[in-house]
Amino acid sequence: MFIVAVILGIIIGIARRGKINRLSYIHFNMSPLIYISVLLYICIIIMNLGLLDYASFLYNAFLIMSYALIFIFIIVNLDIKFMFVTLIGLCSNVLCFLVNGFKFPMSSNSVSMIYGTEIYNLLINGKIKFFIPAENSSLSFLGSIITLGNYKIVSIGDIIISLGIVLIVQAIISDKYLRNKSNITFSKKMFK
Repeated sequence: MFIVAVILGIIIGIARRGKINRLSYIHFNMSPLIYISVLLYICIIIMNLGLLDYASFLYNAFLIMSYALIFIFIIVNLDIKFMFVTLIGLCSNVLCFLVNGFKFPMSSNSVSMIYGTEIYNLLINGKIKFFIPAENSSLSFLGSIITLGNYKIVSIGDIIISLGIVLIVQAIISDKYLRNKSNITFSKKMFK
């Protein structure tokens, strides 16, 4: 979903007569934090595949570290236009996650529509480790995982983050005053 947001931001930026090479002019502070966060998230996906005992504290630790690193990255880059929108989406996801005991709310109707009645029954009976039915959760409107069509499931926080990514990318591409710092020169006539 976030890759689609980047592509959509590029399309909108080009439609606004922007240039795609302006993306290379932007310097993000502490950019390795994103790479570490993605690595931690890949570890979480491996844990969800059943390659690690669910009783392990590593799942919660990796997820909290991943969110913390993304949060720090966004905070140190708040000077970039529209970065605050991604912060709002991240905060809604984290708040909902923490309030529900390190579990994500998931709409029961979405589960039955996408995964079938067997997974639906497991969710209702509390047998799915990292998810909770949205009907029994707190602040479910913030982080509830919902369907888009018949195949995608996202939370409201993810939609806000994606909107922020679209706004950031299109703003960078269409910013006519953004210049490469290494190409800044002074006019000779300026000093006469």
